[in-house]
Amino acid sequence: MLFKSVYNMVMKKFLVCFLVCLIFLAAANVSVLSETPGEALKSMGYVVGFKDGNLHEERIMTQGELIAMITRYIEKNFIPKRYTVVSEKNGFDKVINNIYNFLITSFYKVKIFLMRKYYAIFNKEIYPNIGKDSYLFKEAVILKAYGYNIPDGVDLNAKLTSEAFFDIFYSMLGFDESEFYLNKVTSSEQLKILSTVHGQLSSNLLNDGEYLKRGEVFSEFLKYLKE
Repeated sequence: MLFKSVYNMVMKKFLVCFLVCLIFLAAANVSVLSETPGEALKSMGYVVGFKDGNLHEERIMTQGELIAMITRYIEKNFIPKRYTVVSEKNGFDKVINNIYNFLITSFYKVKIFLMRKYYAIFNKEIYPNIGKDSYLFKEAVILKAYGYNIPDGVDLNAKLTSEAFFDIFYSMLGFDESEFYLNKVTSSEQLKILSTVHGQLSSNLLNDGEYLKRGEVFSEFLKYLKE
């Protein structure tokens, strides 16, 4: 009887502990599943929250905020992590590449440092409406240093539309749609052409209203990263 009583007590405690573990695991899964697109991008380094620490995905995104996000994408994916000059077939080739990589990365580090100091000290705009006090200053220096440009006609404080999203996105990533403007194609036709050429007819942004919310843009950006 004593053994049975002890056995039952141990089993009850085991079941309680097991149920508690299941509850914690379920809660953890719900937390992971409920991660918003903005939170996912923030963990990947593509999005930075506001001063209050929130992402405010319900707010309308501005053209400047999109430029900041694309710049971080360029910095992480288009700028080499290591520069090489020869294919490495032996130890000597590796030494040559290490020296070359050191020289090139040092050059860009010095260039970025000097550019920041120059535009800050002389209070000059690195791009129109982007000076040392702009939240885009750091991103603008990176773009300038590595030879990237901000599309002409961008209004940093303007609310983001679907047309502006595709225009800025593809212009900064190397697709030139200037022929659309030369041929006087309307903005709605530009969007349709861009969407067809780049396979974005299924894009949720095409069905949205006049302005895009931050959460909608984050969701679209995540889709690009997965393709």
